[in-house]
Amino acid sequence: MVSWHWRQVQVIRALIVLIGICLVGAPGRTQEAVALAMEGWAQTTGADGVVSYRCSSELCAAGAVVSYKSQPHRAALTLAEFEQHHRNLAERYKGSGRIRNVRVSEPRERTVEGVRVLQIEREVDWDNGTRTFSIEARLIGPDKSFSLVSDSAKSEWTAKNFEGFLIPMADIAGIKNAR
Repeated sequence: MVSWHWRQVQVIRALIVLIGICLVGAPGRTQEAVALAMEGWAQTTGADGVVSYRCSSELCAAGAVVSYKSQPHRAALTLAEFEQHHRNLAERYKGSGRIRNVRVSEPRERTVEGVRVLQIEREVDWDNGTRTFSIEARLIGPDKSFSLVSDSAKSEWTAKNFEGFLIPMADIAGIKNAR
């Protein structure tokens, strides 16, 4: 019996190929519109270009959100710069508004499907006593970059959801535009 995850991966890969064909046929575009069809997730796109997915089934954790956005391409971005940016954000927002505390940890760099992935984990303690776990990443392909963020109430859910979106997003980031 084929699991739902394997079917989901096959559908996503087919969609990525179609998106790639569309992108190759549209040279010169700087910020491509990308949409993934993810089973069990409800998709919305904000005016700011952030594509968000909210868990809408038992396949993912209730309240979980994964989002991505096309970013300016910075092929030379280092892990140290990425980490410092997120540490600065944590310091800026710690104790402001509803945020009691923010911690960042586990900066790392890896390569997935030929795409550089810089990622860091974040925990936010809210004024209502709840905590959110996040993984924030920058995916850097040959000529395009995306941010990818996974949030949920448990670190293991956050990691599982992040990994579920990472490969399809790395596939898209790795598609080189024809010039």
